Amino acid sequence: MMNIKNQFKAMILLLSVSLFPGSIFAFGTYAKGSVVAKIIQFESRGILFDSYEGVLEITGLDKDEKCDEAKDECFTPVTQKMDFSVRPENADLVNYLQKNLNQELLLQYRVHRIKAIALSSDMEILSAAKQEASVPAEQGDKLIVAKSGSKRNFSVSGKVLQLDYQGTFIGTYEGLYVDAIRGKVHPFSVTSEQMAKYAQVSMKSSTKYNMGISVAYATGFRKSNYDLFEINYKEPAGGVHTSMNEPSE
Repeated sequence: MMNIKNQFKAMILLLSVSLFPGSIFAFGTYAKGSVVAKIIQFESRGILFDSYEGVLEITGLDKDEKCDEAKDECFTPVTQKMDFSVRPENADLVNYLQKNLNQELLLQYRVHRIKAIALSSDMEILSAAKQEASVPAEQGDKLIVAKSGSKRNFSVSGKVLQLDYQGTFIGTYEGLYVDAIRGKVHPFSVTSEQMAKYAQVSMKSSTKYNMGISVAYATGFRKSNYDLFEINYKEPAGGVHTSMNEPSE
């Protein structure tokens, strides 16, 4: 016979599918992307629906910090904690995270617009891996796209810490980079889909590179007026080039 827990599951599942199709597995996606993070807590939970829940640490910032952006003094890195969920059917990922607690990992995630009934948080981890020491073979030496801003254009030595595609009606690529020389972090956007994909591949490696940042006077639909227009593994970004959109030398 079906026990009480399974009876409740069946009732909730039937009601949810009838009234809100898809809500068991999530009602749409608000953001999907990659982040460098450390898992500090991970455990199984559930009364009606079993899931694996945890806490991760990421590098963030205090948006209220008073600092001079023109002198590249923004922002001081701040460690932030976030709750996340993993579906139990993703057994390989569950086992991998359990074996790599307190290790820095590259996580692929999805943020649901409405939290799924089967999960305890709206952030769902989809996959995880350790970063490689060498530059990803498919990268080449650099990628350059058109600058989008006219206020400032400069080169930063560091790497991308987080990048996702987010939004409900108008989607934009938003991220966070670290300035390895100054020890600062800064939010940025990407207006080129080609650059966004290149940057996401660069996150597979822990290697630093030079980033070309273009600053506009207004953000438009994106969240930041800082736009990533170049990633260069060999030399400072922003030099004079004869052509744009060159993926490698």
